[in-house]
Amino acid sequence: MSDSPQTPGPVAAGEAEDSGPASVTSTVDSGRSVRAVVGRAAVIIVTATLVGRLLGLARDMVVANFFGARPEADAFFLAFRVPYLLTLMVTGALTATFVPLFSYRLATGRRREAWDLSVNMGNIIAVVLIAVSAVLIGIAQWFIPLIGPGFDDETRAQGVFLFRILMIGLVFEGLTGLVIGMLNSLRRFALAAFAPAVGTVVTLIITIVFEPSLGITSLAVGFVAGWAAGLLVLFPGLRGEQIQYRPRIDWRDPGVREVGGMIWPILIGSAVGKVSVFIIQLLGSYLEVGSISSLNYADKLFQLPLGLFVAGISVPIFPLLSEQVAAKAPERVKATLSFALRVMGFLLVPVTVGIIILRYPLIGLLLQHGEFTADDTARTAWALLFLCLGLYAYAGRDTVTRVFYAYHDTRTPVKISVLTVVITIGLAFLFMQFMGVGGLTLGMTVALMVNFGVLLWLLHRKIGDIGLAHIGLCFARVLGASLVMGAAVWGVDLALERTVRAATGGYAVRLVVGMVIGVAVFLSVARLARMPEFAEAVDMLRAVMKRSKREDKLA
Repeated sequence: MSDSPQTPGPVAAGEAEDSGPASVTSTVDSGRSVRAVVGRAAVIIVTATLVGRLLGLARDMVVANFFGARPEADAFFLAFRVPYLLTLMVTGALTATFVPLFSYRLATGRRREAWDLSVNMGNIIAVVLIAVSAVLIGIAQWFIPLIGPGFDDETRAQGVFLFRILMIGLVFEGLTGLVIGMLNSLRRFALAAFAPAVGTVVTLIITIVFEPSLGITSLAVGFVAGWAAGLLVLFPGLRGEQIQYRPRIDWRDPGVREVGGMIWPILIGSAVGKVSVFIIQLLGSYLEVGSISSLNYADKLFQLPLGLFVAGISVPIFPLLSEQVAAKAPERVKATLSFALRVMGFLLVPVTVGIIILRYPLIGLLLQHGEFTADDTARTAWALLFLCLGLYAYAGRDTVTRVFYAYHDTRTPVKISVLTVVITIGLAFLFMQFMGVGGLTLGMTVALMVNFGVLLWLLHRKIGDIGLAHIGLCFARVLGASLVMGAAVWGVDLALERTVRAATGGYAVRLVVGMVIGVAVFLSVARLARMPEFAEAVDMLRAVMKRSKREDKLA
């Protein structure tokens, strides 16, 4: 029989490290408990993500300084897109399938089976990814030109060369996703969250040291070395566990069969979703030189708030949702989902408004150095404007998708992904005709909003009322406070723009002052309006602090 996680009771979040059979009957009963659990993990993940993102920004600043938006940078981003999307597909599929099964075995005291499953899955992933890498490296000279047909022959040839280097790192990233899933299941969030920062440091060092001799190739080599380093630093986190490595694959393991049955719809859906990314890149290759680079730089800045705020909530929320679904507690599932969507709105809506208003000083400060010109800043800001409009929809879509996964429904998100791809391609092609690179990102954002809305509607039909009216009211309150904040930030930034130089120092002043004014105004309005989300955020922080003090006393 398959070891399905559908029947046991939930495991209380935060108790998994000492889990045994008795822990299976534990529950997370109150909203306060959920906030404490999520808040505890969020502090760790947000801190680690902040460090990683700052290092990533430093890396992007070095890349912009050395290579700007020149054809060689376009060649790198052309080559980078495929391995990057493949790693997202693999890690996302593992999160949705392997982690629940692994966690269930740990929670029911079957640790030996859990570790055997992890070793077995590691061997399968390594073999599959090595084979995929070998095939793609072999066909690169025909494959890469298909996703960048608008580039000249020299740029495409350089893209093929860089792609073959980058594909070497795919197996490292795949195994990293597996090990991070294991650590998160053990509630060891810190090491899993900080590991990418180590890889970024390695990439940064190699790029700086070897750029004079290798040029853009140093960046590709740096990424591969960084991915390998990010994997190696994870293994000490598994020290002390009963892991016995065996260099073989056991297809009879029920867990392997169950993962195999669930993972294909997710991989197919993810692949379908990534088709739109390739089409966007293909369309962008027909725009002015530097458009592909601008898209990638804008995406890096777009991912910053997502990494900071969304991961801190979604990573600990997913195990809670899985446990609540397993306990057949739909009301707690709805409450957890509502909490996640409202907190994300409270965080991301003001961030969206702030980035839109301050996008020029943000890009100017971080990227406008060396080969990255003012024209590159303007093009990147135009793309970022429309990307940012989809921040909340992006976070909400991923959160709602995790609820479907918790119910072992991996097919519904796949069907919606197909719809989204069609809408993205059609709108992007239409908008780019008169909006250039901004039209591409606007098409992506509109399709993303449709995806999120349809998933919410289908989830409502699946599990009943999920409190959409309440979530919508909360969103409207946060939007109102964010617009007040935006007006204040815009006025201050407009005055500063007229008085400070358009240089690094001036951009820094505008950005810092704008951020301080924005945070102060938004929190003041939220407090005066007595917004429930503000109170929940404060309550979550208090729960984290109380738990930390209690653990310090016990230690």
